[in-house]
Amino acid sequence: MTWDGADQRNGGKLAALGIVWFAGTPFLAMVAFWFGFSLAGAEPVNAQLAVVFAFAAAILGLGAPVVGLLFSLTSRNKIGAWIYGLITAAIGVLLYTQVVAPMMARYPAYVEDPPVCTAPPDRAAGVPGC
Repeated sequence: MTWDGADQRNGGKLAALGIVWFAGTPFLAMVAFWFGFSLAGAEPVNAQLAVVFAFAAAILGLGAPVVGLLFSLTSRNKIGAWIYGLITAAIGVLLYTQVVAPMMARYPAYVEDPPVCTAPPDRAAGVPGC
């Protein structure tokens, strides 16, 4: 097996993507906060631009690890696949526990019917549903 330097070039690309993800997401979120911040009911500086930067931060924050995982898998970079795989799994667990699970708890798929009293009226005391 010969070494052609492809792993080193792909590792550099994955590292650059990691730096952009790690530094760019908080920067975009900070800029979104800057444009959307207001005190005591005053108008924000630029609310529409704040929404654009917030969406950009969300897309970069959620998308860059997935892109890094797919790129590392296609380039057969095992270390990159492990790193970006763990990051993607952690983001998936975070989204499930903080977004999906509370929504599922709020709107249950199965609602248990209230108990129905089946006891005769003279023996209804203490029977569930009576």
